[in-house]
Amino acid sequence: MAKLPKDAHPHYLPDQLRRCYPELGPIFYLDAWPFITLTLVVASPDTLAQITTAHVLPKFPAIKDFLYPLANGKDLVSMDGAEWKYWRNMFNPGFSASHLMTLVPDIVRETTVFCDILQENAEKKDIFRMKALTDNLAMDVIGKVVLDSNIGCQRKSNPMVNALRRQMRWMAFGGEGNPLQQYHPFRPFVHRYNTYQMNRYIAPEVEARLEVHRNFVKSGESSSTHRPSRSVIDLALAAYLKQNSSVSKVGGIDPVFKEVAINQMKLFLFSGHDTTSSTVCYTLYLLTVYPKALSRLRKEHDSILGPGPSQASRRISQDPYLINKLPFTAAVIKESMRLFPAASTTRSGEPGFTITDPRSGLHYPADPATLIWLVSHACQRDPALWPRADDFLPERWLAREGEELSPPKGAWRPFEHGPRACIGKELSMIELKIVLCLVARRFDISSVYEELDATMNMKGKVVNVDGERAYQVGKGEPSGFLPCRVRVLKL
Repeated sequence: MAKLPKDAHPHYLPDQLRRCYPELGPIFYLDAWPFITLTLVVASPDTLAQITTAHVLPKFPAIKDFLYPLANGKDLVSMDGAEWKYWRNMFNPGFSASHLMTLVPDIVRETTVFCDILQENAEKKDIFRMKALTDNLAMDVIGKVVLDSNIGCQRKSNPMVNALRRQMRWMAFGGEGNPLQQYHPFRPFVHRYNTYQMNRYIAPEVEARLEVHRNFVKSGESSSTHRPSRSVIDLALAAYLKQNSSVSKVGGIDPVFKEVAINQMKLFLFSGHDTTSSTVCYTLYLLTVYPKALSRLRKEHDSILGPGPSQASRRISQDPYLINKLPFTAAVIKESMRLFPAASTTRSGEPGFTITDPRSGLHYPADPATLIWLVSHACQRDPALWPRADDFLPERWLAREGEELSPPKGAWRPFEHGPRACIGKELSMIELKIVLCLVARRFDISSVYEELDATMNMKGKVVNVDGERAYQVGKGEPSGFLPCRVRVLKL
């Protein structure tokens, strides 16, 4: 649409259509052939629940094709049915809230490096791209959490991370306007090379974790030297070896488990760093736009973590559950995710399947060829559900049920709902809380879009969505990777 910038994220389209044609309601067909198949847009809590909880539909094949160069179809997004359930149960323990709290000191250490880099940028007084920094932070965190690996890409180049990012640039969903993006003759060769580079790093890590488990069993599970770490891969291996006890006694590992483990680690690194990185950017950005919210956040941190930021790292590492005593901080994060959800998801219809709009009573058939687009952005910006839907109001998450600002049930969906909801929800929330606790009272961050726009010819260009300059592009990140300046606050 003419109102949208050319690089705007696709999930703006359904919301813009809703604004222009409110009679469409929260569910409607969108025919964009030949770029993409017939699409059924779904964007209300009651209709979304029919797909994600009442009757769990499979992922649309195009998303599996999109991820295939990364995970070869052996990942939790691409799997369905019993296969998905088996492997989801295998990886679930590593993402439980209670377990992740044991890894908080590791997350604090990586976030401290991030703060040091912000300090260096403050001293330079130059413009920098916040998304580049948060990408590296989130990658180091997810690498430590899932692999117990010190990736260290905040400070130095990492071949595995470089290969992963190259692979991401060459991945195609199938609806791109430029057909070369999907059918470029070099794509298969680039994918093969990047896969080789990633596997060369991750496969030895998986093998090393198995060896630790074997030594632990041989030592009678009493040796502190051979004790496995608490990473996601270690907990998955423990669950696997419990079901396959003979594997721990022989040299080798079930090739099926190894293949799934390696490919799922790549997916964790891909999805776990990119979405969280964008949310960190938007949370910091919104706090600069709404100084009253930032002031309230800082007061909460002073109250719970002690005055000034200098002791925050130590206190959180010693008592990780302090971050659960920050209700306004959690509200800021949730409101950021409401306004700027990092992703939407797609499902495939089934023979004879229909979705019913309870408001109109109309039935919307969705056969296997129909792409069902679950658009959290449109749902979370719907004024019929959210008072002052386009405003940043963290207070709505502190409102009691029945009050005007109280969030409607089932309408907040950045991680989606149901059994196939994002496995990394708890990790993302923990990481975001820690970032705010270590950054908010130490730095003053400001975006510099106006400064950069003044140096370029912007005549005739659409560079905002509904007045928002930091609109979402690409995979959900802020336009221009959020150009910023930062200064250190005087204590």
